Amino acid sequence: MNTEPPTGDDLQRMLVSMKHTVLDRAEDRRTAPRRRGRRAGVAIGVIALLGLGATSGAVALGMIPQPFTASAPAPSPSPTGPAMPSTPAAAPVQEIPDPTPTPTGTKGAFALNDPSTWTISGSEVGPIAIGGAFEAEGDDLGVAYRSLPPGEGSCKVPGTWAREGYSTIELAWEETETSGALVRSVSGVLITAEDGGTPTSLVPGPTTAAGIGVGSTIGEVRAVYPTLVNSAPDFSGPGSMWDVTRADGVLRFQVGTDGEHVNAIWVSTDPNRPMAVCGA
Repeated sequence: MNTEPPTGDDLQRMLVSMKHTVLDRAEDRRTAPRRRGRRAGVAIGVIALLGLGATSGAVALGMIPQPFTASAPAPSPSPTGPAMPSTPAAAPVQEIPDPTPTPTGTKGAFALNDPSTWTISGSEVGPIAIGGAFEAEGDDLGVAYRSLPPGEGSCKVPGTWAREGYSTIELAWEETETSGALVRSVSGVLITAEDGGTPTSLVPGPTTAAGIGVGSTIGEVRAVYPTLVNSAPDFSGPGSMWDVTRADGVLRFQVGTDGEHVNAIWVSTDPNRPMAVCGA
């Protein structure tokens, strides 16, 4: 036996059937003498029943279990990746300029025929190399200077070279025996004033990379070479000698008769220059 209440079309058919049954019964009873109020009550009852039926159907429909429809779950927030740490603004970079090196004098390539372009170092004076063959080095000097042979009454070292208006160059040599033969090599170079005196200004001719030459003051030499040493500490007047020791040799500056200006520069590995040879 079906105990489930009617639903849908079955419920509608039931209500229509009930309506017809009620109407039929009301028609059959019209012949019997009844009071008007009774007939009106029947009609009102039918109408109420119909209204109740419709309402009951709706209520019945509401009471009949319907398939459960789950409400859609609330959308969950999309997962987001971990928050990226904020990068602090980079501190402004302060550029520190490279330290400027202390300027030092430099001289470019020399011209063989211009002694004022020659540089004095501890091992060279322009084209002249300390330790080089005496005759070969003399040939290089011959391009810019003329050789001064010792004459009667003179006292010039063999290997003295002069040029008007320029400082004079003297080559010192030493002899060594090689395979039974004596070989001369340059042992030092002496640069002096043209007339052997004391100039009061820089004389054209070879200079150091810093521009020191014959005619510079001893004060200028000291300023350029702070390691300058007096070779005879007890003597600092005219004729005193001041040494600068370099990795490749020694520069010795001799002060002239005025006690202020340099009148000679000796370049060698040995600070002591040889004595002049007269009449050779």
